[in-house]
Amino acid sequence: MTLLRRVGAGVVAAALLGVSMWLTYVTPHLDVRLLDPIPNHGHAGKVVSNRVFSVRVDRVDVARSIVTRTDALDPRKNRRITTSGIFVIVYLGVRSNQKPVGLGRVRLTTRAGLHYAESGRDGLVTKNSGIFEPMLWGNASYVFEIPRDQLKGAHLIVGQSDPLNQLSAEADVDLGIGAAPAGRLLAHPPDDYKLRDA
Repeated sequence: MTLLRRVGAGVVAAALLGVSMWLTYVTPHLDVRLLDPIPNHGHAGKVVSNRVFSVRVDRVDVARSIVTRTDALDPRKNRRITTSGIFVIVYLGVRSNQKPVGLGRVRLTTRAGLHYAESGRDGLVTKNSGIFEPMLWGNASYVFEIPRDQLKGAHLIVGQSDPLNQLSAEADVDLGIGAAPAGRLLAHPPDDYKLRDA
């Protein structure tokens, strides 16, 4: 009986090992996008609200180069930042709807589904008040660096700055840049663009 138990235990152990290896192979993978915030959609110039905050895109500019430091007496000392694509500068108004809130996960999304984070270049920092108060409109601006062919159909996506809250609010704003507006914007993008106060 001892030999039979040993053989039985060996068969059960081998079967459990096989099942566990099979389960690691076929374990269902969670689609990370299922955990992303559900965005509220809207258009530039209109207020896009969710339960936490409201945004309104006031202006969208493009530029080939941006001047971040200007010297009126000696223009050669100006700090000029250039790109092989274009800079997209988005100005928006923001307010909190409940309690003070900070913005985060701000990105420009293209028709092709590509996401572009803020430029991140030295001197091209986000201009906003940091924390937006309930029922008071504040201003912010974001600078993105994208290829020229990605401008048409771009959307601005703005979320909360809380990285641990998977159920945070998000706003998806269509910038209204169809084929004709994109052609106009790309025909003569300015050089030496000066960022406005947010």
